[in-house]
Amino acid sequence: MYIKELRQKRHLSQEQLAEVSGLSLRTIQRVESGYRVSYASLRAFAAYLKRVRKALY
Repeated sequence: MYIKELRQKRHLSQEQLAEVSGLSLRTIQRVESGYRVSYASLRAFAAYLKRVRKALY
């Protein structure tokens, strides 16, 4: 799954990703397992990715 690949490329554990993205560990696990998640959870993750992208450039 795409999110798992992103997490692994950044050498983050699921717990670390949950902490920095503001999502629960369970939500991260569900996303990586292919479960549907709420729009709010997707927005929180997108905000995290935007912060990471800004930090890289």
